[in-house]
Amino acid sequence: MTVVVRRGDTLWSIAERCLGDPHRWREIYRLNASRYDQAGRMHGGNHIEPAWTLTLPGDAQDPAVESSPDDVSATEPPLSQVQPNNPSTTTPSGSPAASDRPSPAVSTNEHGVQLSTSSWLPWGLAFAISAAAVLVWFQRRRRYAGQPDDDPPTELPPAVVALRHAVSRNPTHPAPGTERPEISEQVPELAALLTGGTGVVGDGACAAARAALVTVLASGDPQHPDARGEVVIDAATLTNLLGPEVAALGPWPRLHIADSIDDALTVVESQLLHRSRILDEHVLTDLDELRQVAPDEEPLPQIMLITDAPPAGACMRAKVALGVGQDLHVSALLLGEWAHGTTVEVSRDGHTKLVSGQPATPVPPRLPVLDPDTAVQILTTLREAHTGEPPIMTASAVPVSVVPLHASRTELAPTDTPTPVTITHPAAAPGRARLRVLGPPRIENITAEGRPLRAKALEMAVYLAVHPDGAATRQIGEYLEPDARVHQADQRVHTNASNLRHVLGRAGTAEAKNAYVIKSAGRYRLDPATVDVDVWTLRDLMRTATLATEPRRRELLTEACDLYTAPLAEGQDYEWLAPHRETVRRWGTEAHLLLADDLLDSNPQLASDLLDKAIGLDRYNEALYVKAMHARHALGDADGIRTLLRALTKTLADLDAEPQEDTIALATRLRNSLDET
Repeated sequence: MTVVVRRGDTLWSIAERCLGDPHRWREIYRLNASRYDQAGRMHGGNHIEPAWTLTLPGDAQDPAVESSPDDVSATEPPLSQVQPNNPSTTTPSGSPAASDRPSPAVSTNEHGVQLSTSSWLPWGLAFAISAAAVLVWFQRRRRYAGQPDDDPPTELPPAVVALRHAVSRNPTHPAPGTERPEISEQVPELAALLTGGTGVVGDGACAAARAALVTVLASGDPQHPDARGEVVIDAATLTNLLGPEVAALGPWPRLHIADSIDDALTVVESQLLHRSRILDEHVLTDLDELRQVAPDEEPLPQIMLITDAPPAGACMRAKVALGVGQDLHVSALLLGEWAHGTTVEVSRDGHTKLVSGQPATPVPPRLPVLDPDTAVQILTTLREAHTGEPPIMTASAVPVSVVPLHASRTELAPTDTPTPVTITHPAAAPGRARLRVLGPPRIENITAEGRPLRAKALEMAVYLAVHPDGAATRQIGEYLEPDARVHQADQRVHTNASNLRHVLGRAGTAEAKNAYVIKSAGRYRLDPATVDVDVWTLRDLMRTATLATEPRRRELLTEACDLYTAPLAEGQDYEWLAPHRETVRRWGTEAHLLLADDLLDSNPQLASDLLDKAIGLDRYNEALYVKAMHARHALGDADGIRTLLRALTKTLADLDAEPQEDTIALATRLRNSLDET
């Protein structure tokens, strides 16, 4: 199939329109690269012109063909006239209705991401923050101890979500694991501020200082400890920059908060002395040379002092410290004019003008800037990624909890004798279409001929699977079509719902016109009478097991463990998916922990095998290793306990973390008890 480029088209929009997935634009590019690159006009897929004829992949569809008689887009009422069946039903993250949610007005260009009129970040920094957001989910997996009401998974702050959204659409997004060895390379815009002391003045001075704080703390990763910058700042300056939301920042090894400017300078001087001693021990004068000569030496990353320009009494002290620090990777960003170095005027949007001094590196035309709320949102995310500790709750900086697919422990607590619940399994549901979202999402047993399933229709299937009460058209469009205009997003939702209904119909036998995907009062939902969804079965198994007694409880937990063999929507990276994937992962982890606990006394080998499987599904969860150690102890396997501790230690090193002291002590105690027998 081919398509003629229309004015305003991009490869992204053509992939969206004809393939149902904008991320497949690269396939169109590859099919046509030889034709147009010879003229040097495609420029990496970013430029096409009207009237060009492009070859499309074999599964491309004409959007006009996708509509069906039951597509109700023509009669879709305005949102103001839509009243959902259940007004109290919450949206994916427990937030207000999609139309009421504030959505950052993000724009991008080749230089960076404009989050708002007062917040702009270069791409290098956006990539670093996006990478830290991924670590947050690993850290949450690590600390989950099997109690469903403790530390519920929450969506990331809106500013971080917006950055991840922008990064995912940047074709130059670095692959995971890409080395970011130095702050100056990661964010070249900050290079001029990383040598000696730099004063900043102007309307954007505080915004630039907030961005510098974020940049230094976002640098590096667990694999490159020398690149993980640290900040020294006095409490008054930190409060001035972040306002009352500074309470959201708890203890953080990379953020040294001093009581005063004098105390901050004392911290800097102690760091300078420590670094000088290390260099003297190796008879060296340069930290970069130290890394080559003694790679096992402790990491000595960039340190930035952020404070007000020192008063007269501390001015000379700061001058001496920063002069020495130029060769020891210690610098300062000073709010106000700096008479002994460079002073830069920063406008509200980050544009710069040199006021005085001769910087070693040219001052960039624009520095990153952040408003207080955005800075706090990013900093709370970075802290959780680095420390593994949950965010401290504040009114504006912490996102809303995701509503689980099953009720909480307290909601499930029986008030009288529980009524037996019958779990309907796929094998006992003849005629229903089988939607599978545990593992790679798919519709099983499609027998009838018809149109293929669109990529966006498959995403909609997963979205409705984790929203069993359904979702409004506008809400679905906001999450699945965030780049489209409202009317266009609504139309795509209707088209994809029609396509999903059609394909489910090819896998089921229901004859009702609106079976499979129901729309009522502007809300779409999967019809439980005609669609069997595996994650719903898992929900019901865990829900019923919570109330059941033995031996029924063990049977239900066994079925849940047999069902959970892969994460939700494995292989997909939908931007809205992470909190729901974590919720479902916790059900699977809880099922394995509870069943293993039941089996420890009667069948420790089966318990051990079960926990090995669970660790394979969630290798970051420390509670699984602890329970597995108990199982190995019951088997008399001291070497197995040692192997588990080594595996956990190696895995957590990916997060720059170590096993908890209690876990290490337990492993030692269990091994010693076996050695004594």
